[in-house]
Amino acid sequence: MAETNATILISDISGFTEFMTTTELAHSSYAINKLINAIVDTVGDEYHISEIEGDAVLMIRKGPAPSQKEILNICFRIFNAFQIQRNWMQQHTVCPCAACLTISNLTLKFVVHYGPLAEMKVGSFVKHSGTEMIVAHRLMKNSIDNHEYVLLTEKLLQQAAGPAEVTDTDWITASEEYASIGKVNYRFMLLNEAGKSVDEPLAPQRAYHTDDTPYIQIPIAGYFKDVYRRLVKIPSRNRWMQGLQKVEQETPEVHVGSIHYCTFNDYKAVISPLGMTLAPTEIIYAENCLVEEMKLSLIYEFVFKEINEHTCGFASRFMNADKSPIAEDVYAAFFERLKQMGESFKEYCEKITPATHL
Repeated sequence: MAETNATILISDISGFTEFMTTTELAHSSYAINKLINAIVDTVGDEYHISEIEGDAVLMIRKGPAPSQKEILNICFRIFNAFQIQRNWMQQHTVCPCAACLTISNLTLKFVVHYGPLAEMKVGSFVKHSGTEMIVAHRLMKNSIDNHEYVLLTEKLLQQAAGPAEVTDTDWITASEEYASIGKVNYRFMLLNEAGKSVDEPLAPQRAYHTDDTPYIQIPIAGYFKDVYRRLVKIPSRNRWMQGLQKVEQETPEVHVGSIHYCTFNDYKAVISPLGMTLAPTEIIYAENCLVEEMKLSLIYEFVFKEINEHTCGFASRFMNADKSPIAEDVYAAFFERLKQMGESFKEYCEKITPATHL
């Protein structure tokens, strides 16, 4: 079994267990996957990704310990990428489930250690083990009363190349006592302030022109959030929308700004969500509909109101994206389509099995 000195870097998502166990599994798994990918993409070739352990990424760098500056640089870059990805998902969601609405509760912390590791090959996989790996993992459970920090062990700092790059006032000295291991000394730096300086992703343009265009209103048997989720699944609209042959898009996700190419029997349209406004008993959702061959840019607005647990008030309308009026013949044609859409959507929702309320 080969042995080598290496830097052990673990990035751990705090709040993972509660997030995965108290929210919708499909969407919580998707969110965690996007955040893990942001971490892995940021690391690149600087560290070897040894394992992905649910909420944590275990990274290994063989050879001499890097400088403290290098360690902090990679941690800050990962932290920034994580924050940007998390904030982007929160800003662009059009889903009212608990997972999509609580992504911002997830935070990130780091443990960095150094020492000899044993390598064991199992098939095409390489497993790293040894006392120092155990120490690094034990340090994930510590007495720090915070969920955003960088923890560097004294053993790592003793081996780190070059002088310290930050003053002692940036660090807090502490230690932990572990059975069969003993006392482990370390220093940690809180990342709360660093989080405030992270560049925010460009906010989506949610605002759109509204007027007094009337709504088409119908009741639909179903919980209002369930009914809403069925409409916002744009790739599945050909299951119920008359005349819609297919929906194509570059990515499968539906979010603010996603692009969906819809082919109808007599025209093509490009649909893009503008945003969702969520209240305790109401959801307002809007999307842009561009029909280039007709030189039309329309805003469709949909309102879902909870009447009771089993009944939703559904309202819909469309408006010109700018303030100019829509030609009467065009308005009449699209208004008739809107009425047909409402009826077919109602029929579709009332036929399928109700989803679990989230």
